[in-house]
Amino acid sequence: MQPIKQFWKNSAIYGLGSILVRAISFFLLPLYTNAFTPSETGYIFLVFTFIAFAQIVYSYGQDSAFLQFYKQDSIDKDSIGRTSLLLLITTSIIFSSVIIIFADSITNNILNLEEGIWVIYCSGILFFDAVSSRIMTLIRIQEHALTYLIISILNVIASLLTSYILVINYNFGIDGILIGVLVGTILRWVMLIPHQIETLSKGTFSFIFAKKLLKFGLPFFPAAFFYLILEMSDRYLLFWILGPEAVGVYSIGYKLGSLALFIISAFNLGWQPFYIKIGKHKNAGATFGKIGTIFLRSLISLWGLIIFWTPSFMRIKVGENHLIGEEFWASEQIVSIIFLSYLFYAGYIILMPSIYLIEKQNWSPIFRGTGAIINICLNLIFIKYWGLFGAALATLAAYIVMFTFIFYKSNQWLKILCNWKSIGVHLTTTAAFISIFGMTEKTFLISIGFTFSYLGLLLLLQGKTKLLSDFKYLKSSFSDA
Repeated sequence: MQPIKQFWKNSAIYGLGSILVRAISFFLLPLYTNAFTPSETGYIFLVFTFIAFAQIVYSYGQDSAFLQFYKQDSIDKDSIGRTSLLLLITTSIIFSSVIIIFADSITNNILNLEEGIWVIYCSGILFFDAVSSRIMTLIRIQEHALTYLIISILNVIASLLTSYILVINYNFGIDGILIGVLVGTILRWVMLIPHQIETLSKGTFSFIFAKKLLKFGLPFFPAAFFYLILEMSDRYLLFWILGPEAVGVYSIGYKLGSLALFIISAFNLGWQPFYIKIGKHKNAGATFGKIGTIFLRSLISLWGLIIFWTPSFMRIKVGENHLIGEEFWASEQIVSIIFLSYLFYAGYIILMPSIYLIEKQNWSPIFRGTGAIINICLNLIFIKYWGLFGAALATLAAYIVMFTFIFYKSNQWLKILCNWKSIGVHLTTTAAFISIFGMTEKTFLISIGFTFSYLGLLLLLQGKTKLLSDFKYLKSSFSDA
């Protein structure tokens, strides 16, 4: 199978599994916004923010290192797999033990949470997630697509069913949400036990390989940590400045806007192995640019369509409740800004081959650290003046700076030949439509009118021939899937 066709196949299959796992909290939005107050929802998202930060510590850059070395034909794959997994299990046990021992201190002095048991749940979620995620990465590399997808689906079903049952039928409250996620991660870990045993039974543990993995992966740790600061620090700043209720409302709007991140993460599952594989090909820059242009333009179109339908989506009646509880409708104001922020992050991801292939990993923490610093500084200023909208604007500014920075440097290292003019026109057109839509009365008929007007204008600007060309390109890419 040709590399590009293999890329789209992998992105579709593994991306679906990834989206399902990441979308657990998205599927729980009706529960968050109807069974909990904005303040309680704020605490839920503060806990998940802590989990996200801790996941970076549990990984400490080893996912990238494992992916890099395991795919090299000249290296003993079995020993790399065993060394990596044993290293991860050992450090995960240590980290979870520290969290359990210092649960009260973390709860009271760092997170300002109401219940210490929530942090205990987090320690279990983090351990089982870290170990099972490494095995899922191995399954993805070995292209066991069906296994990957089935395990991902069962993980999601278990988490959702457990959460809904414990919260609605047994009034477990926030504990029910966390226990539900814990049950899902344990189930995934259990289903992967045969793969864990197989990985640990092959090869030998090598301190030399361990050193290589750490040397390659640790530079990614600060980059990932800075990214999480960029991604999550606004929740804590909102909590300290405006309180948990603001965090609850903001987090719902952020979650709706972060649908873009689900898609970007799914895309990146296929993107990273793909550009490592063909990076030395003569026309690699043009290939990357072709894929990047289609992906970014598709994401921009999705931005417009999602914004046109968000008001109607939030107000869908489910029995006596709305899909998004009425107390949380104020979050609608930030959805567009958050989605736009992720469009610039998508551009950043498209330009990542220039970091990996030219071995400029040390620049990654500089890019993301710059974004993190800008985000924190602007949040401290903007939240006081504009509240939730200010926090969203700070996020957008940080992602724009981060993209601009890597765009400038990538042109010096390895040019990714995207059609930036076409992307810019598409972005500007979509932003204009969204701005006009924001000034209208948001009814079902208005959403339909804007949808058809927008798609019609895109067809006119892009041209039927070009759209058909892109469609045939994607169709040919998937034809062997």
